[in-house]
Amino acid sequence: MSTTRTDRALARPPASRPRAMAVAIVVACALVALAVVTVRDLAVSQGWATGQPWLPEAVSGLDRLEPTPAVLAIGTVVGLVGLVLLLAGLLPPKRRYVTAAEAEHLWSSPSALAEVARAAADRSQGVLSARAVRASRGRVLVEVATREDPSSSATAVGAAKENAAAAGTGLGASRVDVRAAKEDDA
Repeated sequence: MSTTRTDRALARPPASRPRAMAVAIVVACALVALAVVTVRDLAVSQGWATGQPWLPEAVSGLDRLEPTPAVLAIGTVVGLVGLVLLLAGLLPPKRRYVTAAEAEHLWSSPSALAEVARAAADRSQGVLSARAVRASRGRVLVEVATREDPSSSATAVGAAKENAAAAGTGLGASRVDVRAAKEDDA
């Protein structure tokens, strides 16, 4: 049986950007700056622009360096930074999405899980308002505001927890916690 390209793409879970993306952007900007300086030096050496070339002086300045402890330390640090960047580039990207238990190709972000759980808790009887406090991969924390009566408050929080857990676990959340909101002294 042959698999299509779409089937293979759907089989892979979605991932965030590679870990080395920020470093790659900085290195790319540095290479663009070097290219600009190189083109400027080419224009100066061909007589298309006036001034002195910058790169020959920089290279000749490096030529006069002698092996000192400072040069060794700087070279070691640069080498270690290079190894760390290489490892960061080889690491797989972090998984940010959670797969739904009830659907084959449905992936949800933590913020989407939190919003679904919050909306379900907000629609529960006795709940005045609900707010998603924390959302991580698979875990959601929702705070609900209820009426003043302690007995009805506990019932409303329990109903909100059932509704939020049912909605959140259907989309892949492993744990949905609901707690009563703390009252602010005004």
